[in-house]
Amino acid sequence: MADRLLDCPPQERKPLSDSTEKILVVDDDDAIRTMVERILRREKFHVETARDGFEAIEKLSGSEYSAILLDIMMPRVDGMQVLRFLETKRNAPKPSVIVMTANTHIASEAEGTKPIFRVLSKPFDIRQLIEHVRECTAAQA
Repeated sequence: MADRLLDCPPQERKPLSDSTEKILVVDDDDAIRTMVERILRREKFHVETARDGFEAIEKLSGSEYSAILLDIMMPRVDGMQVLRFLETKRNAPKPSVIVMTANTHIASEAEGTKPIFRVLSKPFDIRQLIEHVRECTAAQA
């Protein structure tokens, strides 16, 4: 079903659920970004994507999200700059962040830093990804 929805023009897509859990997936790797988007849509989350930190900051400036799945190593604007942007947002709810990274050094440094909720090392287990997103959105509720 998710595959058929992604093949439809955007105006023909039907909402997958009434979920208010809005997730932003930020990754410069098209395959990872698309895979995570499909998995989360299948789990009934409302998902938006960004190809890099620049697009993420644009989306974060105009919308609120329950959670962000954020790659750190990206061109133009990296994940660390997105985290700094989130720290400066005033008078707006700050979404929790799940960092996705292949860099184990960054993963160990980032663990426990606000607004980081969890760090997932690439390659990650899909069930673990879903579990972390559910925990993250539940913590925001």
